[in-house]
Amino acid sequence: MSLQNKIRHSISCFLPYGARKWVKDRLSSYRQKKANSVEARLAELRELIIFNHPITQVPQATGKLRLLQQGNAVLLKIFAKKCEEVGIRYWLDYGTLLGAVRHKGFIPWDDDLDVGMLREEYDVLLSHIHSMFPKEQGFVITKHSFLQIGVTGTPLNLDIFPYYRHTKPDSPENQAELLSKLLNVRKGVVFTRGLVNVTDEELKEKIKKEIYNQEEPLPEEENPLLFLSPSAAFLKDRIFRHEDVFPLRTADFEGDMHSVPAHSRQYLEMLYGDYMTYPPKVGFWHQNVADMVKNMKFESQVNQFIDTYSHLS
Repeated sequence: MSLQNKIRHSISCFLPYGARKWVKDRLSSYRQKKANSVEARLAELRELIIFNHPITQVPQATGKLRLLQQGNAVLLKIFAKKCEEVGIRYWLDYGTLLGAVRHKGFIPWDDDLDVGMLREEYDVLLSHIHSMFPKEQGFVITKHSFLQIGVTGTPLNLDIFPYYRHTKPDSPENQAELLSKLLNVRKGVVFTRGLVNVTDEELKEKIKKEIYNQEEPLPEEENPLLFLSPSAAFLKDRIFRHEDVFPLRTADFEGDMHSVPAHSRQYLEMLYGDYMTYPPKVGFWHQNVADMVKNMKFESQVNQFIDTYSHLS
């Protein structure tokens, strides 16, 4: 973490929520104005491409990005096998789920992996994580508002997001109340370039007091609402019904079968709207990965990782 990012995070922590939102909105407005001139020039060309080339027919990535994707596919395979060994359920989430449904593998411009799991199983994973992915074998574990698994000397990366069971079942009133409570919790969370101002344990206590009101979450058989950890402040609040996700099904991702939500298409519509169209931006989502693909020589390390672990069944 650079000194500049640490200073930015420290300043953000002292600002009240309203001030942080004002700064964020001003920066967003400036970036949008800067991009508008380029977008105007590209809009006509983009429409022509979309009309003549459906998104499902976009070819796979090539070169270093494709190698990165192949390495990540092996990392996901290892993760799935380790989860099965300790009895943990997971599901493909966000862009990885979108890739499975729309492309049967990576979105052609995607560069990492996303999975979700229930908070109680996430806690089991935390208790086993260093034995499942030992440092001595080159794995890198990063824990902040979510969990990341990487591989030394490479941009390989798997993000794991915890989802909480709510104390109430699905209803419009309960969803609206939960969204309001999540917003209030989020106002106290500052996430800046990988730094977060609350610990995982502190967040669990805030959820228990401010969202659960000291009540116990509903058991799965009573169809509780599920919500994404509010510490993932760079993502929008996500609320799902238990039956949207469970029982888990399987889908093809890069030639291997992985767990996905029971109603994957509805799940994706809630995340992205019309997920069968091109997004506003096509390209690397993570600038740090784009920089590594451009400037870092990681081919040898990724090839070695693939050769070592691709035999897993």
